[in-house]
Amino acid sequence: MAQAPLFAMLLIAAAMGFSQFHLAGLVVSPSRGAALPRRPLAGKAIFDGSGRCLSCHRVGAMGSVMGPNLSDVGSRVSAAALRQSLVDPPTEIEPQNRLYEVVTRDGKTVRGKLLNQDPFSLQMLDSGGQLVAFVSSDVRDAHFVEPPAMPSYRGKLTSGQIDDLIAYLASLRAPGDR
Repeated sequence: MAQAPLFAMLLIAAAMGFSQFHLAGLVVSPSRGAALPRRPLAGKAIFDGSGRCLSCHRVGAMGSVMGPNLSDVGSRVSAAALRQSLVDPPTEIEPQNRLYEVVTRDGKTVRGKLLNQDPFSLQMLDSGGQLVAFVSSDVRDAHFVEPPAMPSYRGKLTSGQIDDLIAYLASLRAPGDR
């Protein structure tokens, strides 16, 4: 009998376009049709540790600038899409997340995100997040490179760990969208 009100709430939430809502300590996802135990702290431990997510992604001031910034991913992406990205990541990389490599005339190689390029100069964020500028005459080669693809966590994390990671990512919201 207790499932009927939950089912009705799932239908209403789905009809209103909500990707998830919170109910008595559970994250409820209409697209998945089930309530997940809400363990965002366990998910954060995976994100920060064994998942190695910070080696490419950034949350707040922590992590790398090489992959998409996930500081507000819970405001932008549904729980179902997060699950899909974790178990079957997209093969295409959005243009703003493509890795750029510069080789200077003296042989120094710098990889990062291209910010701006004109006939006279090039500016980018290096892998440490530092702004780096080059005069075009000092650049031997500059090009986009294929970064390593985001790994699939299917078989690497248990379904419970994936649920925890989704709970953490879903909790990352834009200010004012709590």
